[in-house]
Amino acid sequence: MTSGTMTDPSPRLFRFAVLGPLRAWRGGDQLDLGPIRQQALLAALLLRPDLPVSRRELLDGVWGTEPPGSGSKIVPVYVHRLRRCLGTLGEGPHDSVIGRDRGGYRFVGGGARVDAMRLDRLAAEAATAGRSGDLEAAVKAYARALGLFQGEPLAGLPGPFAEAERLRLEERRLTLLQEKAECQLRLGRHVEAAAELHALTATHQHSEPLAALLMRALYGSGRQADALAVYAQLRRRLVDDLGVEPGERLRRVHQAVLRADDETLGLVPRREPAGANREPAAPRHEPAGADGEPAAADRDRARIPRTAPQARRVPDELPADAGEIVGRDEELALLTGGAGGAAVTVAAVDGVAGAGKTALAVRAARSMCGGHPDGCLFVALHGHSERRDAVSPERVLRRLLRAIGVQDSSDDLDELVAFWRSATAGLRLLLVLDDAAGADQVRPLLPAGAGSRVLVTSRHRLVGLDVDRRVSLGPLAPEAAEALLARIVGGRRAEAERDAVRELARLCDRLPLALRIAGARIQSRPAWTIGHLAHRMADDDRRLEELTAEDRSVEAAFRLSYLRLPAAERHAFRALGRAPAVEIGHRTLAATLGWAAHRAERALENLVDASLVQQPSAHRYLLNGLVALYARRLAAEERHVAGRGGLVAVRSTPGGF
Repeated sequence: MTSGTMTDPSPRLFRFAVLGPLRAWRGGDQLDLGPIRQQALLAALLLRPDLPVSRRELLDGVWGTEPPGSGSKIVPVYVHRLRRCLGTLGEGPHDSVIGRDRGGYRFVGGGARVDAMRLDRLAAEAATAGRSGDLEAAVKAYARALGLFQGEPLAGLPGPFAEAERLRLEERRLTLLQEKAECQLRLGRHVEAAAELHALTATHQHSEPLAALLMRALYGSGRQADALAVYAQLRRRLVDDLGVEPGERLRRVHQAVLRADDETLGLVPRREPAGANREPAAPRHEPAGADGEPAAADRDRARIPRTAPQARRVPDELPADAGEIVGRDEELALLTGGAGGAAVTVAAVDGVAGAGKTALAVRAARSMCGGHPDGCLFVALHGHSERRDAVSPERVLRRLLRAIGVQDSSDDLDELVAFWRSATAGLRLLLVLDDAAGADQVRPLLPAGAGSRVLVTSRHRLVGLDVDRRVSLGPLAPEAAEALLARIVGGRRAEAERDAVRELARLCDRLPLALRIAGARIQSRPAWTIGHLAHRMADDDRRLEELTAEDRSVEAAFRLSYLRLPAAERHAFRALGRAPAVEIGHRTLAATLGWAAHRAERALENLVDASLVQQPSAHRYLLNGLVALYARRLAAEERHVAGRGGLVAVRSTPGGF
């Protein structure tokens, strides 16, 4: 081994290994890469070849939330040391494998060989061989690719970047192992596949795809009982550890093993002992994978499932029905009304938080399932979620493609949209897109099949989305609100306190979410009367607190809508909370905030689109009910902070707060 400061004048022939502990060689000599953080910084450059990486990105990727006291100044020091370790310190800045680039650094990919890059080439070679039907060559290429792994990738390296890459490369390894096993099964090498899959399932004990492959391999080896035992053991682990049953695809493999259905399992005929009189089964074309989709090596060629019509899975992802929908008959009829068969029908449901948009969309979808023989899909877009960010269209499209049996791993949005439209051109789907953040999140997800329907829910009015029907939900009618409360608390109890039910419905602003929370609280307090809760809620200062039950909260729902607003709209909303009247004009708001009239009007119109403000007539805006209570609470908090010196002025700058 040579010293880390070697300055070999011979041409550079660098080799780097990341599919295990990070190692480097120059020529035939292994290099000492220095301290562990220094190695982590090298990995952060190495795995982004020919891409400039800023000092800040390197600092965050290597040190995460615990940066050194010197901040990003440490990065040039580490780069200098790495160049010395690599023996390129005396070379020109353009000759080093670590170059300077636009305020950061760049690893020059042409100056080295990296095992991760070879992994990509071998994986592509294996996929190409599989598509051409040369499964023997595919298995060999997969084996060479997997042989590059020498333990845990980037073993021992600290920092968020190394951890993320470690997970990505481990997932890549698992995918390659599964694709290799698929090819082995198609070749009839069941015993060989079973031996390798046994080791994998021991370390991935909740993996249904691996269990499906192992079951097929065992069955193909003549071990039907062992294959069934794999299913039984996995089901027990899923139920005991996670509280879930196996998915539909694994259940289908289980049923195929029970029926000895080689066709569904995608297996070549099992070899019989010498002298057996069994007729060999005819070879099958285009064998399917464990889940009824094209086998892994054929996926790029088979963008659209080619399974036999009788075996094709029809997905139904709609959530469980929440029960009777009260007071929304007209809206339900509008959503489920007839549509022409020559185009995709899009309907949008918007409204204030807690108005029951999701429940209405799911009920409408349930009633229309029979007219969509190719499946009913449901996607939560998390446009207003406290626990996670809105889901990107790319991620949703990959999930939708998988749901209809199309496998594609592209990261390019345009390419994914093209795959989705091509795959759905001949399908009649029902798609529910719940809680959209905006029109731009929805447009790429629209299917292409004539007769398909899309139901979109959002707190925003999605005026940028072309739709056939729009339904805006507000509070329920008084009779419907009282009926919903009565159904929850019980008819006898409600009948005994009719006036209290009416008052409680009013205090809940007749919003389904508030009514359900209030009803649940009465259900759980047998000693309470309905009037008791109404009395507690009569105090405006505590009403929002009363409308909280575990993870459901009216105030939290409003807060999520408020926090998604731009700064100017948030400022205008707080100002409405300070207004003495519930109805206000845009010129009054402009005078209050010191804004131009057109700016105040634009802010108010955006609040209308966000379902936080009502518009009874042009240039008049209304804030009432529980939303008004929330606005007043925000205004009071703002005054409190201002009183403590937290705000410089009441009026905003042109950019808002």
